[in-house]
Amino acid sequence: MSEKVIVVGLGYVGLPSAALIAEAGYDVVGVDINETLIASLRKGVCPLAEPDIKEIVERALADGRLKADTAFGEADIFIICVPTPITENKHADLTMVAAAARSLAPFVKKGDMVILESTSPIGTTEKVVGRMFKERGLDPHTDIDICYCPERVFPGATVREIIGNDRVVGGLTAHAAARAKAFYESFCKGEAHTVSAAEAEFSKLMENTYRDVNIALANSFAHIAEDAGIDVLKVIAVANRHPRVNVHTPGPGVGGHCIPVDPWFLVEGYPDKAGLLLSSRLLNDGQANKLLDRAEQEGLARGSKVAILGAAYRGDIDDARDTPTELLIELLAARGYSWAVHDPHVTRMHIHSGHPANLTSQIEEAAAGAAAIFLMTDHSAYRGLTPDRLGARPPAILVDGRRMADAEAFKEAGTIVIPVGAPIVRPRA
Repeated sequence: MSEKVIVVGLGYVGLPSAALIAEAGYDVVGVDINETLIASLRKGVCPLAEPDIKEIVERALADGRLKADTAFGEADIFIICVPTPITENKHADLTMVAAAARSLAPFVKKGDMVILESTSPIGTTEKVVGRMFKERGLDPHTDIDICYCPERVFPGATVREIIGNDRVVGGLTAHAAARAKAFYESFCKGEAHTVSAAEAEFSKLMENTYRDVNIALANSFAHIAEDAGIDVLKVIAVANRHPRVNVHTPGPGVGGHCIPVDPWFLVEGYPDKAGLLLSSRLLNDGQANKLLDRAEQEGLARGSKVAILGAAYRGDIDDARDTPTELLIELLAARGYSWAVHDPHVTRMHIHSGHPANLTSQIEEAAAGAAAIFLMTDHSAYRGLTPDRLGARPPAILVDGRRMADAEAFKEAGTIVIPVGAPIVRPRA
């Protein structure tokens, strides 16, 4: 390939994407403002722990096709992969998208292609990215090709999903979409489907909102089951035998960089049309509060220590972004508890409210002196959890937000077990 590609933002999606593009034969420069990250990459070391990502990134760096820098330069294709978080009042924060477009604009020339991959509200590609180039004298419809192509990855299988999943490619023009389609199909096995930029933006928000709403439905069923004295998992298992029913699994909430964020973009942009989406968001974000309330109703005293098992938002990964555990910590802090968090994979956790995570890799350390255990992440290490694995006297209360613990073993040890979506299991008097 003779084309040069610059990827802006070397996170969980940008870095493996840059490596895969390089492996396809392009000359790629990954740009990021994180100097520590860039220094590591320049040494040939990938800081991301996912094995497939680490392997392909380090191979691309060794081959010389992938380079890392903090500065921009000229290229033929520019890809923006920066975060788009939400503000405290649940509005889309497009600061990083605008900053990335502004920074690369001086290096974009006529005939280049600019692709936004960051999850964004409908209209962002044209109103933020396109406008930035228009202000610099480049017509976003005739001088350059501007597209929106959202990522579709599942952490833990990132490389496989980037390569294998179909892509939605939205262009501000049909020519831009066709060009982006050819580009993605040059390094991906999945088919690229061309639509408008706004349609592609909507598709990404729709995909993650669909999952959020269906998880909220499962959590709502769990609430009903708790009140009715029914085990919701048993009912879900038989309900899902219907050929057109697929009820999700309830839990302690949702996390990650997409599902708890993306629906807010639609709620913000279309508040009078998004009532169901708002209700689902509030219900899922309220799961940690629901679990803590149930524990307090069973006698958990404020001011006591709580042990949290799991910082990651999903099992067997090291990603703790927007995890339900963060929401639980904020509630614990507000109600005067102390806490410790155990996770076998996560080594760092950022709490937006500024509270310490108190993270440890030793489960015995987390459990020592705890009045209650909250099982929040479905790590394999927690499957079939029994009291003896805690290395201390059993806690008075176990809140099983993932239905993974051995409830009978804890019951025999004198622990009250509070399973999500099922009646409370109390020790024999």
